[in-house]
Amino acid sequence: MLILLTVTLLTISSSVLAHAGLKTSLPKDGAMLMASPTVLQLAFTKEVRLVKLTLGDKNGTLIPIEFKPSATASASYSLALPTLPSSNYQVNWTIMGKDAHKMKGKFTFMVHGAAQSKAMKHEQHSH
Repeated sequence: MLILLTVTLLTISSSVLAHAGLKTSLPKDGAMLMASPTVLQLAFTKEVRLVKLTLGDKNGTLIPIEFKPSATASASYSLALPTLPSSNYQVNWTIMGKDAHKMKGKFTFMVHGAAQSKAMKHEQHSH
């Protein structure tokens, strides 16, 4: 019985480890930024196809980004971002591994001070 349990656990462990996940992102999960990021970068633990990517603000409004699902696998993806006003943001992603298994994930970041910075620049130019 113990041998069967050990074999079962090893099989489950290896199948879980076989799936890819998000290794790092830019902005990082939970980042608090003083200015709008210019790029969104995602690095995964394995080569995957990024099949869906959305960026939403604190109200759930989707921010238009120029994302197209990838036809080939890669371990990292980079995407230019529009100027983001001060808000909390959530990035939702869906990847597909070589075994056609889909995985989803998300991370958040905050932009604060962006609107204030623009207002200060406007005041500086007005005088």
